[in-house]
Order: sequence, then structure tokens, then C-alpha cells
Amino acid sequence: MIRQRVISALFIALLLLLAVLALPAFWSAVALSVVLLAASWEWSGFLGRHAWVRAAFVLASIALCGCWWQATATAAALRMVLWFALLFWSMALLWVACMPQRVNVAIVGAAGLLALSLAWIALVRMRVDLPHGERMVLYSLLVVWLADSGAYFAGRAWGVRKLAPAVSPGKTWAGFWGGLAACAILATLTAWIAQVPLPALLLVTVVVGSFSVVGDLTESLCKRFAGLKDSGSLIPGHGGVLDRFDSLLAAAPLLLLGIELLPGLGR
Repeated sequence: MIRQRVISALFIALLLLLAVLALPAFWSAVALSVVLLAASWEWSGFLGRHAWVRAAFVLASIALCGCWWQATATAAALRMVLWFALLFWSMALLWVACMPQRVNVAIVGAAGLLALSLAWIALVRMRVDLPHGERMVLYSLLVVWLADSGAYFAGRAWGVRKLAPAVSPGKTWAGFWGGLAACAILATLTAWIAQVPLPALLLVTVVVGSFSVVGDLTESLCKRFAGLKDSGSLIPGHGGVLDRFDSLLAAAPLLLLGIELLPGLGR
């Protein structure tokens, strides 16, 4: 089982690296869109098994992505949408931390539409609009991968106190801090290699790493509501697409917001 998970993880990582770094911007954006479309289909499964409900959710996700694309035609408009993403994920933090029992189909559906569409617009705008957009998308992937890996190893070594037992019993505070430590190391190395301001990159990376956990917990809460262990079975040993990319849903828009706002990281 562990061998299968490792092989699957390496295969997914290789495909993503090729899609982000090797493809032209347009086709890279198409590849990212396909991933999020698959994630949208899986999230629709949290709302029930009726095909028409699932289809309606996916169509609504696509329509909302189109609205965000039209609404973010200027840099100022994009920043407003990214500030809205920060507000949304801050509310999600309050939801999973303070009111995980307050969950129903309407909340799960609304959370999914916003989480998926805001991640899509951030990743696509990042890849298409920024001069080195492929590096930014790669960095967002590295943040969530290292946050997850750091949390796993620190949690196994020192994890005792549960982070959110009502939502995800396996997560611990030690894992959370271990994930942030891994993110801090990533920021330090990247700042040194890319010659960008370390304080700005460190701040953005740690904040993004923190909110990546909120993305993970939000999807976990919605899965628990639906009575599901995994969001799907597409990836052997890992479950569904959402189970691998839930952290990215929160990380991508907040990383782009940091890039837009902080000196030395922007356009």
C-alpha cells in the first residue's frame, strides 16, 4: 500500500511538473482547468448521488469560473477578487475551528463553488498573466507539498495534541508547526536562489502554508458530512483528485494575493 502511494505520488508530481513547466501558457492553463474540473465533479459527490445535482454543480462551477475571468480583466479587479478569497478562507477557518457542526448541503455546495472557482482563477491568472507564471504555479505546488510532508513527519514524531479532532482526527499541532517549518525552509532557499526579499517571501509562504491546512480541513469536513472516506478513487492509494489538491484550493489565491501586494514579489 505504501509503495503504491509513493509511486502514485511521484507519477502525479511528474505530470504536474510537465504540465506547468513544459507546456505553453495556454495549454498549461488547460491542464490546470482539467484538474479542477475533475475536482469539481468529486465535490459534487458531497451533495448526493443524483446525476442532475452533480451535473448542475459542475456547470455552476464552470459558469462561476467564467464570471471570475471576466471580472478580473484588470489588475485592480483581480486584487479585489483575491481579497474576497482571503475573506472566504478566513470564514472557512472560523467554520472548521468553531462551528464544524453547522453543515448542510447548501453550505457544502457554496463552499465548493467558491473554493474551486477562486483557485482556478488564481492558478490560471498566475500562469497566463505573470512574466514567470510557471514558476509561481510551481511554487504554490511546492508550498502545499512541503507543508503536507512536514506535517506528516512531524506529526508522526511528536504529534499528540489534536489540531481539529471533530474534522480530521489525524492532524496534530505538531504536524501543523512541522509543515510551517518546511514552508519556512522553502522560502529561505527560494529567496537565496531567486534573489528576492526574504522577509516578504517568508511572510507570504508561511501564511499560505497555514491556510493550505484550512483548505484540507474544509474538504475533510465536507467529506465527513457526506459520509465519505475519500473524495474519489481516481488516484491509486490516494483517493480522489480533491484528496491531493484540497490544500491548493486555499493556497493558490492567497499566494497570488501576496505576490500582487508585497514589494519584490509582484509583476
